[in-house]
Amino acid sequence: MRRIHAKALTLYLSAILIFLIVRSFIVPPTFGEFTDDYTYRWFRGDSVREIMQLDMKFATKEMCADCHKERYDFLENGAHRTLSCETCHGPSMKHVKDPKKYHPTVDTTRELCKLCHEYNPTRPAGFPQKFTDEHGYGRMCVECHDPHSPWVFKGGVTE
Repeated sequence: MRRIHAKALTLYLSAILIFLIVRSFIVPPTFGEFTDDYTYRWFRGDSVREIMQLDMKFATKEMCADCHKERYDFLENGAHRTLSCETCHGPSMKHVKDPKKYHPTVDTTRELCKLCHEYNPTRPAGFPQKFTDEHGYGRMCVECHDPHSPWVFKGGVTE
């Protein structure tokens, strides 16, 4: 009986030793570092410095306003005023830095519009929602709607 207990104890201690060895390779040295006020940093201390080194990919819509002032002012008073330009145009920091070389993408698919405008009963009552299978008959939304003023059809008729 003592032999079984000794084997179990040996197995248990071996498992703990293996765990500690594997853990030393997996867990970064700065994991769980404290700041001066003893609050945890990110999941590991060095990550903040590493993230700060990364190139920015996103611009703010105020950066867009520097060159697109008329469009910006129009949008700020419209239905999409709470959206960033990059919601539809994608990351634009390269465009801000070199507008002649980089042009933001334009997603004109129904899938993009559906992210906000497909029917969802949890949205506010006045939020414009469409049953996309029934509305537009398979056409792209931008064929009829200007995303910068979506309440106006491209024929000039308001919805």
